[in-house]
Amino acid sequence: MECFVDIKSLTMFVKIVQLQSFTRTAEEMCVTQPTISKAIHHLEQEMGVPLFHKGQAGRKRDVVLTYMGEQIYQHALVILEEEQRIFETVAQVRHLKQGKLILGLPPLGSVLLSTLIAKFHKQYPNIELSFLEVGATGIEDAILAKTIDVGILLGHLKPILSGIPIMDSPLCLLSRKETHWKDRKSISLIELKEESFLLYADTFSLNHMIIRAANDVGFEPKVVCKSSQWDFIAKMVESDVGIALLPKIYCEQLDQEKYNISIMQNPNLNWTLSMAWNTTVAMSPATRAWLKIIEENRVYDRKINTSFFQRDVNSEFCQKEYVGINYDNDLSIIEVNVGVPIDVDDFKRGE
Repeated sequence: MECFVDIKSLTMFVKIVQLQSFTRTAEEMCVTQPTISKAIHHLEQEMGVPLFHKGQAGRKRDVVLTYMGEQIYQHALVILEEEQRIFETVAQVRHLKQGKLILGLPPLGSVLLSTLIAKFHKQYPNIELSFLEVGATGIEDAILAKTIDVGILLGHLKPILSGIPIMDSPLCLLSRKETHWKDRKSISLIELKEESFLLYADTFSLNHMIIRAANDVGFEPKVVCKSSQWDFIAKMVESDVGIALLPKIYCEQLDQEKYNISIMQNPNLNWTLSMAWNTTVAMSPATRAWLKIIEENRVYDRKINTSFFQRDVNSEFCQKEYVGINYDNDLSIIEVNVGVPIDVDDFKRGE
């Protein structure tokens, strides 16, 4: 049997029992006594049982619970307590006293936004932060699947998504200093058709952008290495394994004595990042608070603190990375510890 209990009537019922008076209950709840009596009568009809014993001659109710009234009273206390908890939870979430925020960050994005993440945590210490650290393609899939709240995406956003631009930097050719690209300020992509490319993991949108641009101008890049670590790719460039296309903002932090940096033209390629979200999902207060911090501190078209790029290869950070290197048309899969000094010449010698 379905029974729909009115919370207000249940509140009146509990209050009557606690105050032991219909009249005092009406006064405290700022309603008339007939309103109280009507609510109890309706509650009894819904339950199908009397809640209070009738007074003498049946003229007046005593505030004495029937057996079923006592049982219902105990359950009513639990229901009203849970109702109070619901409102408290809503208030805490609204005022950011509790909640959860799931961010999708590409490997470099987590470092780019570390200061803002720390700022958010300082302002809202009770919000649990969780991170999905994959390439932009994986982040986009997660946003569309509604498994994360927001994330960093590269390039144009799909119609269902919206975002705040946070970074825009042109792509540059990064080559070893003593090559035929020395002193070239700009380079057309088609000029690189005979070069060996150092690219990124397949989950990186930057990877797809470069390959698509090369295809559009008429060639398929010869890929000799893929990695998710830009520092490792830069080291490979220094060791003359190949060339790389990387954002100018990153390239400028490298040792200029070791590298040549040339702006890509024809076509112009840009590393444009946005903090994106799914517009079909109701935005939580935690998400709104995070986006407000992003909006107030965004680095779009501004020089950012890039000290994080100046990392020592002897960093304690050590990640496993599987790198494919193509020598003499023979693809070798090599496991390396990114962050540990490496001798790329050892790879060439097969050591």
